[in-house]
Amino acid sequence: MTKLDPTQRFSSRVEAYTKYRPSYPAALISAIRERCGVEPGSSVADIGSGTGISTKLLLDHGYRVFAVEPNRQMREAAEASLATIPGFVGVDGRAEATTLPDDSIDLVLCAQSFHWFDLERARPA
Repeated sequence: MTKLDPTQRFSSRVEAYTKYRPSYPAALISAIRERCGVEPGSSVADIGSGTGISTKLLLDHGYRVFAVEPNRQMREAAEASLATIPGFVGVDGRAEATTLPDDSIDLVLCAQSFHWFDLERARPA
């Protein structure tokens, strides 16, 4: 049996994600500010950003968001809906290789994507 690449698993589910997947509670932003000390204007890497649900919440609160997504279809859906919002940057990358420069991000967020990471490759050396 061939193991499906997890970065491609949701390619056929983009429309359903966009239409039915709920957003995150606004309290997430308060938690980020209080617990992480990251204020609006800061740079956030949203790893495994999918169609941009968490990215949109962050953008709406004034963060600059690098939406890192390995799945082309999911990333393109996010880009189609968020590209005109100031602070949005779509990134073709994955947890193990974000392509972001070192020390360029104030906070790394993995809203619901951590379980898809290649943990050995995603951990710092």
